[in-house]
Amino acid sequence: MSTPPFHPDLHGIDPGRMDAFIAAMIRAHATIGGQAELIRLELTRVDVPTAALAPLKEIEGWVGAQVPRLRLRNELIHKQVPDWKPGWLIGLVRYDESAAPFASPAEDRRAGAALSESFRQYARETAGTVITDELKRRHHDLLARLLEHRDDADFAAAFFAGLGTAGTLALPRQIRDFYEHGRTLPVSATANSAQTTLDELSRMFGTAAAAASRVPGMATVMDDLERDRTDSDALSWLVSKGRFPTEWLATVTRKNVVNPMLNGSLTPETVALGTTARYLDALSADPAAARLAVGDGRTPDSPWPVQLPRPTTASVLTAMDLYLARVQRRGDPGVFLRTQESFARMLASASGIHDEKDGAHSKEAARFAFAVITAAPHFTLTHAMRLRLAEVGGSYATEVAASAQSLDPDSGRPSRFGAFDDGLVGTRPTFRLSLTDGYRFLQTFADTDAHMEPFDRGMAALAQRLFADAVRVDKDRLARPSEGRQPETAVEQVFSRLGMVSGMQSAAMKVVRGTEDLRARAAFDAFEQLLDKGMDSAMLFLPTAGGTPAAVAWMALSWGIKDGLGAALEPGARLPSVNEKELTQSRAVLHQIASGLLARGYTSGDPPVSFRPPKDPLIVDEQGRLRPFTEIDADPRRTEAFLQWLKDNGSVDGDADRRTVGKMIATSGLKFSGGHDQTEKVLAARDPALKRVLTGSY
Repeated sequence: MSTPPFHPDLHGIDPGRMDAFIAAMIRAHATIGGQAELIRLELTRVDVPTAALAPLKEIEGWVGAQVPRLRLRNELIHKQVPDWKPGWLIGLVRYDESAAPFASPAEDRRAGAALSESFRQYARETAGTVITDELKRRHHDLLARLLEHRDDADFAAAFFAGLGTAGTLALPRQIRDFYEHGRTLPVSATANSAQTTLDELSRMFGTAAAAASRVPGMATVMDDLERDRTDSDALSWLVSKGRFPTEWLATVTRKNVVNPMLNGSLTPETVALGTTARYLDALSADPAAARLAVGDGRTPDSPWPVQLPRPTTASVLTAMDLYLARVQRRGDPGVFLRTQESFARMLASASGIHDEKDGAHSKEAARFAFAVITAAPHFTLTHAMRLRLAEVGGSYATEVAASAQSLDPDSGRPSRFGAFDDGLVGTRPTFRLSLTDGYRFLQTFADTDAHMEPFDRGMAALAQRLFADAVRVDKDRLARPSEGRQPETAVEQVFSRLGMVSGMQSAAMKVVRGTEDLRARAAFDAFEQLLDKGMDSAMLFLPTAGGTPAAVAWMALSWGIKDGLGAALEPGARLPSVNEKELTQSRAVLHQIASGLLARGYTSGDPPVSFRPPKDPLIVDEQGRLRPFTEIDADPRRTEAFLQWLKDNGSVDGDADRRTVGKMIATSGLKFSGGHDQTEKVLAARDPALKRVLTGSY
């Protein structure tokens, strides 16, 4: 936003920056609340007073109150520029501040309290009476006036405080009754049905919660709802869409969903009403609250008996999933399915897939993801669950890649949480999965290509990041070579590990789908289509990937290198067991690696490594860049020139320096293929089902 140094009457917003700022404020609100609760639990554990946390709660409340106001101003810009999309509009857009309905806090509170009195009066007058058209219009006007102030924290807090706890809990039923009696009277353009109006009410209640500390009556309502389970269904509507203090939301959902699931007091009827799904949806919108609600074994009001060990997060999640799978279906079966979908969505959100990135997860999110991954093989694998687990896998591709070290003695040890250095450039996983646990986790979403795609996207991003880091390391080694025995290059190490991941993924797919020949999978077909169209659009190792799906980019590597890789390096060479398609695919990946190395500047004309740049116009364009693979592959002369260039740079010379471009390309591909095959063999030795698939002895 802007006022000075511009004209004092000018108000403007940069929509893109405002969206980013709002997202940052939402993350800050969740982080402050989540961390404050963790600190409070720890202080309580060591019997230290928690009064010093009060300033943190005030900050959390202030941040929460600003978000709806910021959103409202940005909505004004969106209305002025209806076709606006992020990135399309750059710079400030003028808006009218007077259009934002914010009065002084005191005026807002008086107006909110007055409207609550009008609602109470309407409820008294209509109790036990027939709802006439006049009463419908009065009810409509009251609701319209209310939702006009959904982003005004002081107004909203005073309104709910004036209604009190019972009156607040009665609102969802009153709104449903309104649409039953007057379904042709939408409250507003955005509140034109019972569902959308209840969504707006929830957002308003979240706005009011941000002002609870300065409106005592609202604080009383919040405390009552946190303490008692008086009307779980009504409360689920109130929390379903709004933003709330993290600790409060965690406590409410723990008392209304998590604990009742674990101790058996949650009834099938409650699930059938959609109540449970709405609470889980609220947790999905606040990952920190979701982690606190489920707990990590230290939750003070866990229903487990004191004499028994506290449950782990994994065991709590497994028990929740088991309840949803076994609950007797009463009412609409679709509601039960939606509840399972909400549960799966909550698992992914709490694992940090939306607000965090692979390789940079917070300790809290990673701990929760570790519980999800290790518990996943025991979950009910619905369509939604498989997709969400694949999203978790893609978001934790770094940790999955670390689990694929099939030759590491530690790969046979139990999975454990805690950061460690797995020896791969540019990574520091937050937990260690055993090879078996990583393999079993991949099986949970390996049944179809569509379910596998989120994981493929994550692996594509990881492969590109690791490749870039490895090239930087190897370029530094070229500039300052070490004496003595040549170490394995960083690029080779990356390809070896990626091959192991590919082997683990392939093994999971084969054992789940019950077939060794998976070349017909859609992603593989898409890769073959890329070969026809011009592979440059999917370059996995160039500085920026092009316009094809990242999942296909991972498949371009994972499925492109075949057993005929050695034959593909020799011009005109053929092996009886290698067909032309496999040769083409292998050479396509070699072309990708070569293009990526050249694009990232991995060349040297100085000792100890000589480099012969590609100069033949058959394979380079006017700018000296390698031609697209389709151009090279379409002409046998160009194919031979490309392979000869690799050969001139040491690709098939056993005595060549391993740091030469040709040698690095060749050994990287071979290490990928070797890691793939080796991991499949190790897993087949551990898993009789996989061995039967690979040997064809079903």
